[in-house]
Amino acid sequence: MPFKLSCLLAAASLIAPAAMAHDFWIEPETYTPEPGETVDLAVLTGHGEDKADWPLAPHRVIGLRSVGPDGLVSHAKGPDSLELPAQLSFESPGLHMAFIETTNSFSSLEADKFNDYLDEEGIRSIAADRAANRSQDKAGRELYSRRGKALVKAGCAAPQGEVWAQELGLTLEITALENPFDWQEGQPLTTKVFFHGAAVPSATLHVTALEGDGEDFTVTTGPDGTADLGENLAEGRWLVHTVWSEPALNLLEDADYQTVFSSLTFETEDACAD
Repeated sequence: MPFKLSCLLAAASLIAPAAMAHDFWIEPETYTPEPGETVDLAVLTGHGEDKADWPLAPHRVIGLRSVGPDGLVSHAKGPDSLELPAQLSFESPGLHMAFIETTNSFSSLEADKFNDYLDEEGIRSIAADRAANRSQDKAGRELYSRRGKALVKAGCAAPQGEVWAQELGLTLEITALENPFDWQEGQPLTTKVFFHGAAVPSATLHVTALEGDGEDFTVTTGPDGTADLGENLAEGRWLVHTVWSEPALNLLEDADYQTVFSSLTFETEDACAD
């Protein structure tokens, strides 16, 4: 990484993220279905009381798939299946990672609002680029898309392979390096962020409790793209969300940046352990 940009990223890392209004995630009605059970899948955006169903539609989805004991499975069964409520079924016992990829949308924000958005989401790559080019007083124009993953355990059979840590090749991706279902209080739960297959240092991870008594918190990835969530976790359902972006030329709508929102949801309470 060029010295100038690395210094700017380091300075930008001092920014404290605020509200997380741009969260996007998928959440199955249960993370521990029986094999073959049909599971409703919520596709959500927002944060806290502001969360809402994302308007799922065929033209907005590149793919709705999963990987696991059944290999790579597409859960799109025609255009009508890509409307709410989405439904999934995991035929074989074991761990499955469901994931969704969306098409691009366009956004243009006034300079102050765009700068606030970069601060809130911790998008240090673009904050550094705008600082380097002295363009903080210009409107921010971006194309953005979304990626969401959810770790599901079908039945109580012993897991085959470490699907929680498997890189799926998503543009921006969060992986867990330990199995969240096996997590116990006091243990680490390490995550790693990839952008175009490369580890992302200085990415902000927004971690949100989807139920129970857990508290929201943020962590920042280290030089190797990893961050440990374990210290602040509790039993329950969790959302881990991040955003990354890159300057790009010749984008549609004369956008300056290509931005990707990415998330991982999981449960840390294993029903099979009872």
